Amino acid sequence: MMKEKITPYQSSSKLVFIILGIILMFWSVLFSLFLIAQGAWPVSIFLGAEYLVIVFLIRIYFKEKDINDQISIDEKEISIKKFKGDKLFYSSKFNTYWSKVFFTKQKNKSKLSIRESDKETEVASFLHAELKESLYNRITNQIILFRK
Repeated sequence: MMKEKITPYQSSSKLVFIILGIILMFWSVLFSLFLIAQGAWPVSIFLGAEYLVIVFLIRIYFKEKDINDQISIDEKEISIKKFKGDKLFYSSKFNTYWSKVFFTKQKNKSKLSIRESDKETEVASFLHAELKESLYNRITNQIILFRK
């Protein structure tokens, strides 16, 4: 039996972004004071607006990273559940014996999917190609074990 929880790869934590945000805000305030002293106060408004846009985009980034896929494989079925936060927003089940796993990679795009007759589900769409390929190998090895 295989149970795997797949989460997006994240290189930086919230703490890193908070520290960088404080540094950027401190720099913006100092630069704005310099610009105001020189008489170029409208530039300070745009600098503040740019800072707010950056903070907004970072908040969106952290909201969107709270996703995961759960894959369970046993002798009878393959179960795929997709979560956003704590809420289940997609679930599908496939027969282990009749299912096929597909992995395609073209340039910077890759796709890992499981298909049974007319049903198909993409798995771990948020991972990069190397991690998808590794997951593909683990899934296919597990399915081969159950088919023996």
